[in-house]
Amino acid sequence: MSSSLPPVVQRSKEGGFFVSSSHELTDLYHFILSQAKRLVSAKHGSFYLKNERGNLSRVGLVKDTQAAGKIAKHVFLSKKSFLLKKGSHITKDSPPLAESYLACYLGDEIGDLSLGVLLLEGIRHFDHFSEQDLDLINYFSSNLTALFKDTVYSEGENRFFSTLNTAILLLLDNSNIHNNNNRLEYFLEEIIRVSVLINSSLDLNKVLEMVMESAKSVFRTEASSLLLLDEKKEFLLFNTVTGEKKEEISKLKVPVGQGIAGTVAITKQPMIINDAQNDPRVFRDVDKASNFITRNILAAPLIAGDEVIGVIEAINTIDRNNFSQNDIDFFLSFSSACAVAIQKTSLLENLNTANIELKQKLSTLESIFELGQAVLESHDELGLMSRSLAILTKELNADDAGMVILHEGKQNLIQVYARQNGMVFESFYDLSESTQIINSILNREFFTGTVSKELEESFNGLESFVLKDNFVVLPVSPSGSSLKAALYICGKRKKELFGEADVRILKTISSPLAKAYENLRLNQEIITKKSIEKEIEITRKIQNNILPNSILQSVNFDLGVKSVAAKEVSGDFFDFHPYGSEQFSFLVADVSGKSLPAAIFMAMSSSIIRTLSRTSSLSPSELLTEANKLIYEDSQSGMFVTLFFVSFDSSTHKIRFASAGHNDQIWIRKDHSYELLKGKGAPLGVMPAGHYIGGEIDILPGDMLVLYTDGAIEEKNQFEEEFGLDQLIREIIARKEKPSQVIIEEIYQIIRQFSGNSEQYDDFTVMILKFPEQKPESFVKRFNAVSSEIPKMREYLSELLQDKISLPFAFDDILVSVDEAATNIVMHGYKNTNIPNPYFDCMIEMLGDRIIITLVDEGKPFQRDNVPSPSIDANLKGERKGGFGVFLMEKLMDKVSYEFKESKNYTYMEKKIS
Repeated sequence: MSSSLPPVVQRSKEGGFFVSSSHELTDLYHFILSQAKRLVSAKHGSFYLKNERGNLSRVGLVKDTQAAGKIAKHVFLSKKSFLLKKGSHITKDSPPLAESYLACYLGDEIGDLSLGVLLLEGIRHFDHFSEQDLDLINYFSSNLTALFKDTVYSEGENRFFSTLNTAILLLLDNSNIHNNNNRLEYFLEEIIRVSVLINSSLDLNKVLEMVMESAKSVFRTEASSLLLLDEKKEFLLFNTVTGEKKEEISKLKVPVGQGIAGTVAITKQPMIINDAQNDPRVFRDVDKASNFITRNILAAPLIAGDEVIGVIEAINTIDRNNFSQNDIDFFLSFSSACAVAIQKTSLLENLNTANIELKQKLSTLESIFELGQAVLESHDELGLMSRSLAILTKELNADDAGMVILHEGKQNLIQVYARQNGMVFESFYDLSESTQIINSILNREFFTGTVSKELEESFNGLESFVLKDNFVVLPVSPSGSSLKAALYICGKRKKELFGEADVRILKTISSPLAKAYENLRLNQEIITKKSIEKEIEITRKIQNNILPNSILQSVNFDLGVKSVAAKEVSGDFFDFHPYGSEQFSFLVADVSGKSLPAAIFMAMSSSIIRTLSRTSSLSPSELLTEANKLIYEDSQSGMFVTLFFVSFDSSTHKIRFASAGHNDQIWIRKDHSYELLKGKGAPLGVMPAGHYIGGEIDILPGDMLVLYTDGAIEEKNQFEEEFGLDQLIREIIARKEKPSQVIIEEIYQIIRQFSGNSEQYDDFTVMILKFPEQKPESFVKRFNAVSSEIPKMREYLSELLQDKISLPFAFDDILVSVDEAATNIVMHGYKNTNIPNPYFDCMIEMLGDRIIITLVDEGKPFQRDNVPSPSIDANLKGERKGGFGVFLMEKLMDKVSYEFKESKNYTYMEKKIS
């Protein structure tokens, strides 16, 4: 800061004090305001500082200047800081305040040092400032007054001004520390008291009640509660409740998954609900039963190990508006304390049980390890079953075990692997020879029992063969598998019934055994199918490479296209291509067959048509004639392609077309009348010399052109009725005012609903061209690909667009986005290349309320998929990371797409401007 600056505070001629004003000091005041706002998350803030004339001058911004001025004047005259809540009145006759206000006096309460008022307007996320906010800003203001006061005696001391900013930053840190210390000191005292209580008492109920009372006090709430899960983990039961409604609430239970507590129990994550009356997730039964109004809730899970055992809640803040994120960390300490107390009480009770279960788990783990070895070393189903069933009988101390597999379909057989007397037998049964085991498999319900004379009389052949003494039958069906099977085990050697622990072990072992069996069984099928799947994968890749990877952008028309395959691969394809800024071609096609040879034929046909259309000036009819000759030469096994080809000249608004055995396409006029565009000629590849007759139409502003394949009209409903061409036209006309892509997406959904959402009958491909009713404005300018040219490009855009954009922020969004795109071209596109005289073209097209900007360069091919996701936090800190420019462009513009063609990169950006 310059040595010529006056002190912040000076003596007036009358002997009083006033606050200085200069550009440098105004910047300082704005900096202080920004930090004060940050301290309490205020929206706006201003200083009202006493000037040399004795009046209050405002520095900073507030929305309601009239209300803020009255508040500041009152605080200055009364020398008392205070806050006003949103909706309150300054005077009886004044309107309610639209925001909450916090105003602090700057100066000595006793004495003549009156400097002004620090006023904050509106708080983010909440309705009102709290008393804590007022205390913090009062502390900040009083220390700020002391700093300002020191400047009265600093005239001529240059070093004071050079350190003033540093002193203010230290003040900010000190204010935060002051606020945190007050809260942390009380919190630590309570945590220490709670910890001592837990370690010194064995009375769980007393401990929990004391902890919840402490939580209620620390977080200053009307009530607090602790809920524990019941044994079945279906409900949360109120175990400890503080507050006036303790008796009513203690009788309730909350279903897991419902309400805030039920949700926390499921997610294991703490939650804050600051608008409980309008939040549908709040469990209303508690308020109804207790006649209590829940305003806000802070909830945290009680976690023992990795398991949720309950939830604690703090209800309704008393002296502040809402719970904050800072409360969560403190509240989790209380939840941990409660969990520790509960664990401590139950630890001794569970210790003996845990030892017994540990021994059982070790035994089970050994069996699973042996089973894993059996899976790895077995080469067929019988070998796997021989080793696995031996492991199972040993683990469960039983005589016999087996696996029953249901084969439905053509066979309708039951396959059985039965281990009896130490040997494993494979046998087959008819479905009629089993009832109970088959019902267990189909209903996915295990059953246990003891074989009595009455039960044995109900057995069929299978049950009589495999079940004896006491038994368990457990259905097994691995996730994502079609296997229908059951494991059984019988003859427990201690002559006792199989219990829950036995069933649990059986379930543990059954899953890897069933999966291993299925893997062996499916191994041969996988080998057989592998070649088919590889062919489908190659076919799909070929087809994906054929289709354009981005939508063509132009103000001369609005293009939309959608192609959906009915099966794994499609027989449809489409294409479009611009020739400069005025000539365009479009086509849709349908290839016979969907195999790998058909995909190769599709790629070959597409390549021939693209080459002819992009390298010659043939009419559509001539182009199809030449394409047919070349395609016929390479056509095999009678393959052919139907195709409709369109060329469009935007300068004359003429469309020429030709058809190779394809459907009649649709021309919809502005007045909603329509005409079918017909062409003559055989599908490409059928005969060596085809003759094709097309046509020509004049497109007028407001017209539409619809290109489609038969999958768009031949879809059938449950009554075998086709969707039909007439209905397709009606649905498109009804949506004529919508963007082309939106029309197609809605048409596709209508067709799916028409079919009853059954399997798609045929490939769906529709392309729509809408021609605008206004003539576009076009501009092109070339710039050298160097950094110094980017400001020139911005100036060019600014002058060109200054009076043409009325939508708020659109002008800035466009300049930022184009700046980022051009910077990427200069800094990355031409990096490490030897291209002489690098450049980029800036092409601008404006039509109505839209603008399309295209940047064209000859740099390295831009690969959008290789751009890393940006780190927003790092970029906000000034650490420039990769991907942020692309991210920014795609966020600011309505549409952004990229294309590499004819050795050039095309970056398309579209934005609504009015």
